[in-house]
Amino acid sequence: MMKSFNVSFWRAAAAGFVAVSLSHGAVFYVDPEKGDMGNDGSAERPWKTVEQVFEQNLIQTRDRAGRLKNPDAPMKAGDAILLRSGYHGEIYCRGAYNDDYITIAAEDGHKPRVRRVFFAASGKWIIRGLTVSPSLAPEYKRDRLIYVVDWGGPSADFVIENNTLYLSADAPSWSAEQWDSLACYGISVIADRVKIRNNTLRYVDYGITISGDNITVERNSIEHIAGDGIVCSADNASLLGNTMKYFYKVNANHDDGIQFHRGTDKTTPIYNAVVRGNSVIAWDHAASNPLIGSPQGICNFDIPAINWRIENNLVLVRHHHGITISGCQGGVIINNLAYNPYGGNFFAGILLGTTHGDTPSENPVVRNNLVDSEISLPAAANTADHNIVVKDPKHYFRDPENYDMRHKADSPAIDAGNAALAPETDIDGAGRPQGAGIDIGPYEFENVAAPANK
Repeated sequence: MMKSFNVSFWRAAAAGFVAVSLSHGAVFYVDPEKGDMGNDGSAERPWKTVEQVFEQNLIQTRDRAGRLKNPDAPMKAGDAILLRSGYHGEIYCRGAYNDDYITIAAEDGHKPRVRRVFFAASGKWIIRGLTVSPSLAPEYKRDRLIYVVDWGGPSADFVIENNTLYLSADAPSWSAEQWDSLACYGISVIADRVKIRNNTLRYVDYGITISGDNITVERNSIEHIAGDGIVCSADNASLLGNTMKYFYKVNANHDDGIQFHRGTDKTTPIYNAVVRGNSVIAWDHAASNPLIGSPQGICNFDIPAINWRIENNLVLVRHHHGITISGCQGGVIINNLAYNPYGGNFFAGILLGTTHGDTPSENPVVRNNLVDSEISLPAAANTADHNIVVKDPKHYFRDPENYDMRHKADSPAIDAGNAALAPETDIDGAGRPQGAGIDIGPYEFENVAAPANK
């Protein structure tokens, strides 16, 4: 049964606690090794686990109608709870809206571990610095590792950042059958106004899946993937600077680096997607596994793509779908590289066609791209210029055998682009132009030493 708390006492006791970023309220502490649920949650007398904090209703929130829940709880909107090293169970929360963000974060220098994080019908939460894996629990259970959904009411205003997610320490040795039966989705969101940034995902099924409106997926690292890297069903989504690498072929799924779709819906458009500075790399020399294969690159096959901007992306795949955007309506595809450095009979390029729902591509701008096959565009009403089909990679790229696709000093792509609509920086953040003109592809040439013996 929930204990009764004197709110004014708790607020006074917490007034001297150390503040964390994005929080101007009180700070509470949880320590699985030294804590006790009979304590007051102070730094000296921490609670035991974050799972128990939720189970014992120690956080004051509001329901969907705005009514106060747990009015005597010590934690309030704007407060933070810092987790210390150890296993905390899981975070499970339904129907919890806040007037200001509540932060659940690792204390500096600590590595708190949880089985999963689940929020439904909730708003204004920050999840930061946790290690999330089903293998940490006494019994492995297949779940989405971080899951924010709209079951029972809308979810909105989440920040999910600096977390580490993985399936199991044994995953590198799993068979295809084990992957197919045990793999979990990484971060899944059905919500509005969400930021998913700086997370590290290793050995997951699908990496990040998003649905809703106004979602940013930024600077996440997703490696060793059994499904798609990122799946977007959201309007006004920004996919920025993410890296996806090592795709495992374990079932009949057509794996993609980044895929857009709305499930069985083939007609409802996705509006205003920004896909900038992402790397989709099938593999490199740093890892090996017999299950590693090649995904498709950045793809939309099903639904109208209205007013998209796809720029500064690096796509290295052994597949003919490098960047394929069907139903591209008024989009800009500029300064990308879609290339197959792995050999075989596949040539990665750019294809703008008609969706499975019969929406054609119209009025796109395709400019300053490097590809290794001819660009396929609608027969009329398009602008395509300053694109290069690379026939001799050693003439263009610094070290293509080791997947270094930056420009060689004498690359024909240097200063050869069109500045109109071009991004102001390159994939690494260098300003454009670095020389007399815009370079073609995602990189601006910077004069650094070439690899030895090349």
